[in-house]
Amino acid sequence: MTASRSAVWTVPNLLSFARLALLPVFAWLLLTDRTGAAIVVLAVLGSTDWLDGYLARRLGQVTLLGERLDPLADRISVIVVGLTLAWAGLLPWLVLAVIVAVDATLLVLAWAWFRGSPDLPVTRVGKLRTLLLLLALPMLLLADAVAALAWLRPVGLVLAVLGALGHVLAGVGYARGMARSRRL
Repeated sequence: MTASRSAVWTVPNLLSFARLALLPVFAWLLLTDRTGAAIVVLAVLGSTDWLDGYLARRLGQVTLLGERLDPLADRISVIVVGLTLAWAGLLPWLVLAVIVAVDATLLVLAWAWFRGSPDLPVTRVGKLRTLLLLLALPMLLLADAVAALAWLRPVGLVLAVLGALGHVLAGVGYARGMARSRRL
């Protein structure tokens, strides 16, 4: 079943919308000490990140909205989950500040130069940084929730720092790509 590029209500897009809808649920659960349920919601969030892209390709439902919504949902997810973990004392505020600063800079550039999306492809560095952050954040939560998994905390912190550094590198690459596109 192949969807039109302009389709909105496709399975992958619905998964991206669901991911966004689950973010406040995750934050509420974690901040009200319902850690077990927050871990389940975080697992669903992480799996929908992979599943929406897979299904879009597999079902022939790659849409313009999906191409824009998926990376936006990724960025919003990392920021909301990171903010919630930082608020709960599980993620260093500096890591979150780096991520937010890069995203804010790119948002300002995209708006100033393109009045919206510059339609840049996701880079390998961008995919790697997202992977590192999507591994780090649940590790930090699990390390806090399950005493036997406390060893995950330093691993999660290292991955979070590497993800933040990757975020800076990806951000520089995207800013350069925007500058090149602007000149064309």
